[in-house]
Amino acid sequence: MWRWKPLDYNTIRERRWDLMLDSADVTRQFLETIIEIIGRKTSQEYAAVTIQNLLKKLRLSYPFLREIEIKNSRSLELEGSVSVNDSLNAIPPKEVGHALKELLTKIMIKLGKTAGYFFIRETREKIGIEYDTFLLKTMDVDLTLLQSTLIVENKSINVLEIQKSDVIRRFLKVLLEVVEKQTSKSFAIACLQQHIDKLRQSYPFLDTILVNDIRYTLGPEELVVHQEINTIEPEELGRALTSILQEIDKTLTDLGRNSIASDLKAHLTFEYLAKLNEMSVIIASQGIGNNAVFTQVIKTLIDTIAKTSSENYAILVINSFLRKIDTNYEFLKLINVETAAKEGELYHIVIGGNLDTISETDARRAIQLLLESIIRSLGKISDEFIQEFKNSLDKKYLLKIEEMGVNFHMIELHEAMSTKIE
Repeated sequence: MWRWKPLDYNTIRERRWDLMLDSADVTRQFLETIIEIIGRKTSQEYAAVTIQNLLKKLRLSYPFLREIEIKNSRSLELEGSVSVNDSLNAIPPKEVGHALKELLTKIMIKLGKTAGYFFIRETREKIGIEYDTFLLKTMDVDLTLLQSTLIVENKSINVLEIQKSDVIRRFLKVLLEVVEKQTSKSFAIACLQQHIDKLRQSYPFLDTILVNDIRYTLGPEELVVHQEINTIEPEELGRALTSILQEIDKTLTDLGRNSIASDLKAHLTFEYLAKLNEMSVIIASQGIGNNAVFTQVIKTLIDTIAKTSSENYAILVINSFLRKIDTNYEFLKLINVETAAKEGELYHIVIGGNLDTISETDARRAIQLLLESIIRSLGKISDEFIQEFKNSLDKKYLLKIEEMGVNFHMIELHEAMSTKIE
């Protein structure tokens, strides 16, 4: 009767990582890791095509890169996306490593922020210690040093060296990111493109700005700003960027989302804020009028109710109560909430007129009556519901309605008295 022979611990301990791995294995793992990281931020197909094209360019200097095949198909799966012939092991490892370092440099130049500021560090962490050690000791690829060098180079950018095209690209890139946080990537790209198209008549130089959804177009970058824009006067560029921001900010607030001005400022570095200031770009929230107040109150009510039901049910409740109390306040007939047309899209709070013309007293009473009616109907414990609503409502709007005279204590008191009478 046979049995497993106990393994010699000393033999295992003395086995060396450099005898288990080779240049072909490590190169394959290295490239698959890069494709996965870039693919998460774009798409796997875009990442594969990008790396494939860069490798083709490098073949002139490093013919042995022909031993690497990047698979490209619509049904691309990450595992097995890179094939490396064993014949690559015949090339001196440090020569292969030199090619990989040049590939990393070209990736950062081509993709920039799309790859990510800490792209190289992320590659090192994900590839694993054995592969990282082989890269360092056998192929002379020091990922830690490469990442540190990148950070130092980025920090040494002189404000005076930043061109207007760089400022515009960075501004619009951050604008896309902060809009995406509140909506979706598709919405952010479509919204920016729509407002750039709308403003082209007033600012013809906006033709030099191209917006791509690289998940589908496989273009080189999300935002392309041609160098010709550097010839435009800074003040004119500033007016255009301010208009784009204000239009997008208005679109979001009309949809019941928050102003993006403060978020935009927080994500721009000092160098770029200084340049934008020189262009007289105004990064500020729009004034809070009744349209914005009602939009935010209704959005917060929908979100609060949806936490214990569903978004569509919450919209149904809000619409029914708006119709129920619009006999008291005629202007409420202008407000309606439309459900999302498709899955993944946003519901739309429609205000078919200018509520800024109504008195603050009527606005306050309408908001207070809407809150009281909903609380009473839903059978919620009033103080819990009101606290949830107050916690969810953006603070500047909460302060605004309290300044208008919306009295949450009175709402709670009215509900308590109604319950007691019943």
